[in-house]
Amino acid sequence: MAKRLNIGFLIDDPNNYFTSQCCKGAELAAKALDANLLLFPGHYIGKPDGRFESTEYEYQYSFVFDIPNEQNVDILYVLLGTICSRADKELQDKFVAGLPRVPIVTLFADMPGYPSVTFDNKSGLGRALKHLIHKHEAKRIAFVSGPETNKDAIDRLQAFKDIMEEEGLEVTDDQIVFGDFTENSMDAVNQLFDKYGKPDAIAFANDSMALGGYRVIEERGFVPGKDILVVGFDDDIFAASMTPPLTTVEASSAELTYQAVLAANYYITGQTTHNIAVETYLVQRNSCGCRGLDVADLSERLSISHIGEDNTLFIDALKKYLFGVFDDDDNTAKVKDALETFCQQYSEYLSSGEHRDRVDKAFRKLVDTDVLLYVNTERLFNVLQTLQNYGTDLMRDNLKTIALDDMISEYYRILSLKGLNIISSNLSKRDKVSRLVNRQTGSIFIMSHESEVPYKLLLEGLDTVGFDRSYMYMFQGNQKHIEEDGWKCPKSILLKAYADKGVFTPSEERQLVRTEKIFKNDFVDIDERATMIVFPLFVGDDVYGLIVNQLDTVDLSNVSVVAYQLSVSIKSLLMIEEQNKVKRELQNSLEQFMRDNSLLSKEAKSDELTGLYNRRGFLEYTQKAITDPINKGKRALVCYADMDNLKMVNDKFGHDDGDFSLRLIASILTDTFRNSDVIGRLGGDEFVVFAVVGVDNYEDAIKERIKAITKAKNEEAGKPYPIEMSVGVCEFICSDDTDIFELLEQADEKLYMEKRAKKTKNGSYR
Repeated sequence: MAKRLNIGFLIDDPNNYFTSQCCKGAELAAKALDANLLLFPGHYIGKPDGRFESTEYEYQYSFVFDIPNEQNVDILYVLLGTICSRADKELQDKFVAGLPRVPIVTLFADMPGYPSVTFDNKSGLGRALKHLIHKHEAKRIAFVSGPETNKDAIDRLQAFKDIMEEEGLEVTDDQIVFGDFTENSMDAVNQLFDKYGKPDAIAFANDSMALGGYRVIEERGFVPGKDILVVGFDDDIFAASMTPPLTTVEASSAELTYQAVLAANYYITGQTTHNIAVETYLVQRNSCGCRGLDVADLSERLSISHIGEDNTLFIDALKKYLFGVFDDDDNTAKVKDALETFCQQYSEYLSSGEHRDRVDKAFRKLVDTDVLLYVNTERLFNVLQTLQNYGTDLMRDNLKTIALDDMISEYYRILSLKGLNIISSNLSKRDKVSRLVNRQTGSIFIMSHESEVPYKLLLEGLDTVGFDRSYMYMFQGNQKHIEEDGWKCPKSILLKAYADKGVFTPSEERQLVRTEKIFKNDFVDIDERATMIVFPLFVGDDVYGLIVNQLDTVDLSNVSVVAYQLSVSIKSLLMIEEQNKVKRELQNSLEQFMRDNSLLSKEAKSDELTGLYNRRGFLEYTQKAITDPINKGKRALVCYADMDNLKMVNDKFGHDDGDFSLRLIASILTDTFRNSDVIGRLGGDEFVVFAVVGVDNYEDAIKERIKAITKAKNEEAGKPYPIEMSVGVCEFICSDDTDIFELLEQADEKLYMEKRAKKTKNGSYR
């Protein structure tokens, strides 16, 4: 069976409507390819978007971009136009250059050397500007661009200049200003008025800046859509609810990502490297000076004149207008069938003027489907108005047109009530998430007296709010991420709990996994295609770990709510754990002292399979040795070892041979080092050693000794496969300030480099 494709998707804030639509389009394409979609919401590089939440700790999300690499993704799509929308070119280049060496496709902005999928800015903006010029006779048209360093903003500004030139209208520097793609671009709009005066119309490079522009226009004593015509770009979710409703350019992010991801195999095999541009359309509302929908324009777009003659042509155009890219979604089949039935009944009603009851029944059946989950309510209203206008022109009979008007008015009422029900349902879902996390918090604090943090309880009930599976990973030690400090996501992490048809906690010796394997390891092995998202857990500058959820993108908005609540609970629990720890230490200090060297203590800190220290034992004895006054100032080392090809041994020769191999690795390390050195097995195939060496540059000597003993042990074992390990060594000076977790990270990084070198040389890790 061929390996399922892993498609990495770097996004900004998944709660943004534009970005959530991107994810839905990408998921639809991933389903068509039977590929996994892995979402990495690292938010922003450079200045954040402050529309949705406090941005003080917005930088915390960015370390999520460190997780994808050559081992867990086959291709990487980057929402460059949103992630770096306020970053300068140098920062953008640095960001993309730091991504893993897999095929990379940039979205919503192009980058030299990489294939891209972007909007055809000129097509939609051209329709908007020509509408202002020809229908409303606007001549003095100003333009509010995005940041001068943003590629999408540059493209839209150039499109504005080209179209104005084509229409024979002069463009001067005075009529162009630069905002930052947020509604906080009011200073730029004020600057425009100060140097250009009152324009006939203002075109904004996105809808958010138009939102701020409305305020400035009103503060200057003018009325948007009347005294000054306004058009935006993107058709953001709030555009239709502005006063007046904003005329804008429809740029379907879902369609763009769908087309991009659908071509994944071609990008991977190098069969395509060219850029793709997705067409954009005018969405005409009231801010451009129109009093209502341009029915003639929509009639032409829907091929409405073919009703009754060739319904197929009309219905195909109608589905494309209503569903866009989701016309290809199998989940909409029932909705589309109901839509076709309604159109057929309406066509027959227009021809005969009879059987309204059949049309009513077909419309109610359409509304009772999930149509409003896939179709914008405004578009359904537009279609009804266009159908009504067409029917009125066709019937030319007062009594019949009155009946038609009454019928369509009833449909507007039905749709409005259905929309209210959808809003109520969505609020109910949010309430359900809130109630769940509040209930969890209560249960957790009841259990807070226990010696261990009850991570398992944190995942209880998440399957009821749209998460098919959930995995909670925690970093080792106290991790702080302070802006500009260069902190990187650690290479290893602990799986503390997971929810998969029940909630479970792995045994301590099996919790340690490489961060690159958070989507697939001994506990995460999903057979079917999946969409998964990784989200950081943090409070302030304290970083705790990650939550990985398998979900459908329709439930994407739940992730940040749950992750935030989990983070707050973890912070509180860790504080309680620390308090309980102090109490226990005070209560048991004498008893602990007496037991320190007892057999019971040794067994509690030993690895059952190898007899070495387990993770807890290794960390405890190593910390004691490092801070022992006898060793202060002495040179020491940490050796991180990882068995090569344990999975191959287990799969081909069985787990008994796998256990034998692990015991042999333990024997090699025991013979290599002294009895006074601390040797442990962290879990799985990972081992670690602490040794006071007293001399510099001991790494080469240790590796040579390991190599020689490994060879002798293999000859003695006589197995049909080599039992070998990769090694990383970190040397340091013992002191009270030494951070054992930082040392392990450095040793692990050197081990990882050795593994990569082996892969380059041998074609595998051996």
